Amino acid sequence: MKTRKIAVNWFVDFDKEEKWLNDMAVKGWDFYRTSGVIYYFKKCTPGEFIYQIDFKEKKSKDEVADYISFRSSCEEQLAHQWKSKIYWKRNAAAGPFEAENNIAAKLRLTNKAFQYHLNSFIGLTLIAAFAFLVLMPLGRHLSGCCFAKWLTDFSTGLTYGILAAILLILLPILKKLNKKINDLISEIF
Repeated sequence: MKTRKIAVNWFVDFDKEEKWLNDMAVKGWDFYRTSGVIYYFKKCTPGEFIYQIDFKEKKSKDEVADYISFRSSCEEQLAHQWKSKIYWKRNAAAGPFEAENNIAAKLRLTNKAFQYHLNSFIGLTLIAAFAFLVLMPLGRHLSGCCFAKWLTDFSTGLTYGILAAILLILLPILKKLNKKINDLISEIF
C-alpha cells in the first residue's frame, strides 16, 4: 500500500488551493510540504485533517514565532511554511477553522493575500521599469561593446516577460481578490 504521494499542481487562488488540500485529506492524504508546485502527502485516515492557508505578515521573527505559538495553542498545527504562505492543519474532529464561519477572519485572510500579491505586482513593476529605463538604454549606449546586443535583448525580453506576467497572472488575481474583499465588506455592512 502506498504511504506517500507527490502531486504537481499550480494555484493562483489560495481558496482553490485550500479546497484542493482539504479534498486530498478527505481522500486520506495528509499534506506536509510544498515547493509551490510540488505537493507532498503521507497517508492518513480519510477526513482526519482539515487545512487552512494563511499569509505571513511583514513582522519580526519574534512576532511570527508568537503568532505560530498562539495558533498552535488553539488546536492548530503548523503543517508547512513556504515563502509568505503558512499552511495550518487541525483534526477535523476539533471543528472548522475560525475563518470558515467568520466573515471578519475571511476578510483578514483575503486582505493578507491581496497585500502579498500587490507587493509582487509592485516589485515586478519596479524590475520592469529598471530594465526598460536603465538596462535597455545602457545597451544601446554601449553599441560598440561585445555584450551590448545581449544587454538590449535581455532587458527587452525581461520587460516584456514581466509585463506579460503582470497582465496575465497578477492583475486577474488582484481583481478577483479585490472583488472578494468588497463582497466580504458588503456582508459585514
